[in-house]
Amino acid sequence: MAWGRALVAAVLGAGLVACVDVGDGNATMTVSPAVAPMDQPVTVRMTGLGAGRVTTVTASATDATGTRWSARAEYRAGRDGTLDLGAVPMSGAYQGSDPMGLFLFMSPDRPARFGFEVPPAASYDVALEAQVGGRTVATARATRQLPSGLGVTKKDLTVAADGVFGTLFRPKDTSTRKPALLVFGGSEGGVVLPVLLKAAMLAAHGYPALALAYFAAPGLPERLDRIPLEYFRKALTILRDQPGVDPAHLLVTGGSFGGEASLLVAATYPDLVDGVIAEVPNSYVDHGIGTTNSAWTLNGRDLPYGIFGIPASDVDPRAYIPVARIRGPILLACGMLDTSWPSCRNVDDVTARLPGRADVTVARYADAGHYVSAFRPYTPTTDAVLTSGGGTVAGTLAANVDLHRKILALLARQ
Repeated sequence: MAWGRALVAAVLGAGLVACVDVGDGNATMTVSPAVAPMDQPVTVRMTGLGAGRVTTVTASATDATGTRWSARAEYRAGRDGTLDLGAVPMSGAYQGSDPMGLFLFMSPDRPARFGFEVPPAASYDVALEAQVGGRTVATARATRQLPSGLGVTKKDLTVAADGVFGTLFRPKDTSTRKPALLVFGGSEGGVVLPVLLKAAMLAAHGYPALALAYFAAPGLPERLDRIPLEYFRKALTILRDQPGVDPAHLLVTGGSFGGEASLLVAATYPDLVDGVIAEVPNSYVDHGIGTTNSAWTLNGRDLPYGIFGIPASDVDPRAYIPVARIRGPILLACGMLDTSWPSCRNVDDVTARLPGRADVTVARYADAGHYVSAFRPYTPTTDAVLTSGGGTVAGTLAANVDLHRKILALLARQ
């Protein structure tokens, strides 16, 4: 087959294959599974390359803003002419063995505020192209299913109509009662894309979720300042009454100030909350953003608070979050290179107040910073966002993937 002829593509089994003659055999690239949820890893394998072929593989995708994201790496095929993208690349966008490296380390061709913005569709495609000596020898496509493509439906809630502002995500199947999660973000306020995506992906795994704003949204305070904890109780009661929700297994989860809030809400309402996932949290009540008031109130009164970032030992103990009151499992995550606040020290303060609790799990990530979160595993994010809170790009991306697995494992045990 001469160079430059059209590629021939065929679906074989669960994988998507494309091949072209490279002169010493047919090179094929297989993605398995070819169609998968966006948080599921895939295997990319090539055969027919010829012994020791140096092969450049490029992955690319276009997000909802029209921004093209791409990554490439150079690999050497084995003696049998095969290549698995789990191999350590010779050079390229990432280092070390990572089968999903090209998916994780894609960069945008123009500035992007957060990261890859998923299209408002059922799926998006990651195009894969392999070149040998500057010539394309094989292509393939990995289809990444979004929550809507997995049957997830949503309902927007407003303060005027419902008493809270957020978006409810329901799984495709609500015939069986499952654990449900109240999901909220941190100092950014509102219900930003990462929070929405996190809640939607949890619903895609069968767990109803409510992405909740608690300030900086219509009908709510403009900033994090004296937020009533009763507001979260209202949201929990709404979530509890949704189809497919097991009312005995309501969990709360958030990151940063949302991590602080998740511990505080779980400790304040143990009658409603049955577990907490706190990502890079604080261990005591903070003051509000840009104010000298407490960030939180209960029964109309400011909760005692400490000064942002100081050690808990220097804080009035009345400001400590009473974590011993929390019922159910507690998953705490922190980045050891966190420069936004000392999240691992905060986690240590929390666990010190939970002696003997066998249901407490700590995920401590040595090379990660403040942006340890489970909202978008295997989806690229800009380096500037990942490292703005400390840590390395690779370390924070790896933490995202690992924490996502831990959260799903915790939910499966409920």
